[in-house]
Amino acid sequence: REPRVAAVVVETGSMTEVATAALADLSVVEQTQGVAELSVANHGMPPGRVRHMFKTLDTDGNGTLSNEELKTGFAKEFKVDALAPHVVARMDEMFSQHADEKDGEKALGRKKFSRFYAEVLFRHFDADNSDSLELVEVQKALKHMVKPGADGEQATPVVGFPPEFTTESGEVHLPFKWFWATFSAMD
Repeated sequence: REPRVAAVVVETGSMTEVATAALADLSVVEQTQGVAELSVANHGMPPGRVRHMFKTLDTDGNGTLSNEELKTGFAKEFKVDALAPHVVARMDEMFSQHADEKDGEKALGRKKFSRFYAEVLFRHFDADNSDSLELVEVQKALKHMVKPGADGEQATPVVGFPPEFTTESGEVHLPFKWFWATFSAMD
């Protein structure tokens, strides 16, 4: 099978815009012995882990989730007894903004769940609540999304980012916009 690679050419704009656009359009299809095959990302379909979680939480099959179902489900997803207060606060805010009224109750539908999942994942791994992820936090968050290999191990993803996100002291701080583009490109 021939590797499929897409490229993005932008004549104007910052390096951040170019890198974000490129990441948003690529997805790792297969990784063998450290070599990744890239393909055009399918933005019409959320990552597999996200689809699976929605199905698992939607126990009654009505296609929506309550705020309590989401909080309980994400605590299980992250294997914690309780989500951090800043994560719960952001979940409440997003739920009130994006949940729809259905049968007299507010509920989050399948179409809005992927973005909601990405926001919660970002906030969960943003341990210092700085509104950006440091490189080690990004690697942990994206590793959480990687399907385990045959040996049960999850590979730590290689993370590429524009130099604007690196401080003079060498620290990396990646904003949600960058994270969303990367998350959206995952299978």
